[in-house]
Amino acid sequence: MRKGPVYAILVSIIALVSIYIFTDIKESKNKTNTDLILVDSDISEINVFNKSLNEKDVSTLNQLYDEAKNKGNNTAADQLIQFYEEREQFNFAAYYHSLKAEISKDSENWEIAGDRQLSVSSNEAYDEIFNSKLYEQSLVSYQNAINLDPGNLDLQVKLGSAIVDRSPQPMQGISLLLGVIEKDSMHLNANLALGKFGIISKQYDKAAIRLEKVLSLQPENTEALFLASEAYSNLGDKEKAIRCLQKCRELVENEDLKKEIDAYMQQLL
Repeated sequence: MRKGPVYAILVSIIALVSIYIFTDIKESKNKTNTDLILVDSDISEINVFNKSLNEKDVSTLNQLYDEAKNKGNNTAADQLIQFYEEREQFNFAAYYHSLKAEISKDSENWEIAGDRQLSVSSNEAYDEIFNSKLYEQSLVSYQNAINLDPGNLDLQVKLGSAIVDRSPQPMQGISLLLGVIEKDSMHLNANLALGKFGIISKQYDKAAIRLEKVLSLQPENTEALFLASEAYSNLGDKEKAIRCLQKCRELVENEDLKKEIDAYMQQLL
């Protein structure tokens, strides 16, 4: 199988997980920066960053955390998330979306938490160990959302896709996706996810069937077009592969991606 642009599109995010424990905030008589830091034994990466803050910021942070965690203040949870976002610590902000969801107790906020955690955990600019924790937490968040809204097929696809993309045991995710297909054979995102897995596992015939369903529902889906070109190419149907790439090129706006598509088409000619 040709490597290159398709792998950039296929990268995503999963495994099942742990629940993080928040411990109490501690102060000493000296009230030094270190003593005022939020203490969470499981999240040392956050604590390391917090120790770099000035005393005023630490005091604000402790107050927001206490209001959110111990008093269930939703506004404080939003401000806690914003605190880290303003300092470009989007990984820590994503982590605390789970705290907001715990307060809100609704499926929508657990889904938002999962989305943010899954997305940010793939950013290689952040600490690899914490990214792994964040990825695992995204699975917990999606499962919590499903528990509150078990009939929501889109949530099941998100969890299944995350497992397939990054877990060492993708079959758990495949089972979830196939369960969605049993209930809705034309579910767009479930078919797209199974199409991706077909490419990764080199089951190109199955991938083509899934991706054709996606394109019958959404003919201008650039991701499906690109993946379909990979499937057709490996099945020996270069004409179909090139048609998919040409249409994909017409639709994408990114010039670098257009150049990659051009190079890929040249390989097929």
